[in-house]
Amino acid sequence: MNKTKKLHTLSRRSVVAGIGAASALTLTGGRARAQDLIPVKVTTALRLANYTPAYAALREGIFQKHGLDVEISSASSVAEPISILNAGRAEFAMTGTGMAVNSAIEGADTQVIAKMAGAIGLWFISKPGVTINSLDDLRGKTIASYRFPSNTVSSPTYAMQSAGGFDPSEAGVKFMEGPFGSIIPTVLNGRADVGCAFEWDASIAETVHGLQVSLPLAQVLGPIAFTSTMVSRAYAQSNPEVVQAFVSALAESMALLHAQPDIYRRVSAAEFDQVPSEAVAAGTDRLLGTEGVVPRNPLVTRQEWDAIMAHDLAAGTIRGEGAFEDMVDMSFAQAATDVLANSN
Repeated sequence: MNKTKKLHTLSRRSVVAGIGAASALTLTGGRARAQDLIPVKVTTALRLANYTPAYAALREGIFQKHGLDVEISSASSVAEPISILNAGRAEFAMTGTGMAVNSAIEGADTQVIAKMAGAIGLWFISKPGVTINSLDDLRGKTIASYRFPSNTVSSPTYAMQSAGGFDPSEAGVKFMEGPFGSIIPTVLNGRADVGCAFEWDASIAETVHGLQVSLPLAQVLGPIAFTSTMVSRAYAQSNPEVVQAFVSALAESMALLHAQPDIYRRVSAAEFDQVPSEAVAAGTDRLLGTEGVVPRNPLVTRQEWDAIMAHDLAAGTIRGEGAFEDMVDMSFAQAATDVLANSN
């Protein structure tokens, strides 16, 4: 049972009140005074384009508009943000959705409150002439990836098993696992036929190294709650206005990025300044053009939840299945989405 649901039966009114409170803090120029902002720490799994709605909310002053002074730092693994959250060193964690289930199994009361990526943003990269138009084209191929449990291994494996209808090992598929940064060189030097890559690797491979990018897994696997924002139930119950302000800012940022793609490009260029500008431009088009990878709102549906549970159970990255009713509280996201819809 969702213990926080009753706190937000008047959630839309709460959002409006929160926005009004943020407005009351403003000075000339429309920004809240720094001394009136509520400090909030966020930890993300690695530094990935999946978290661009949060980066944009920070760089475009959206968190500040909602009365929050947000600090975002990145962890070194998918599991680490949950440990940081449970230790009380951050108010919010952004990571693979299934990590909330592992946290709950370990005894923590972790809730999913917002979607950060609603599709799996992975693509296959290859030299010209190696065509990957379908999962069947992966048969007999060696795929460059990062080390398991990276999604560069688990997601294509799951796709071949569930959507392709074949066992990768029986079909002669081999994964060449390596450290971060190894996928593109492994394809270039011919040790792998193809690579499975996130952005910005996919666009760096294309624009810098002349490789081709094909077969988005988002297109194969469809809607899935790939990454999410999480909070402890205790914090949400004690600070519902902060959680609402945070999710409302994410919702506003998501809508803004789709309405003004140049902002996505500008924020990404600033956050990932080591990525060549041509790769940022190509990646922005690819990420925004692949439905679901950049959400249009922070709502997690039951279909998306069930999809990530099936994916992570098959991949072996979670130790049990979490119930949507127990693990997901969409009252904050629904309230934020409703306010935005009614303001248009």
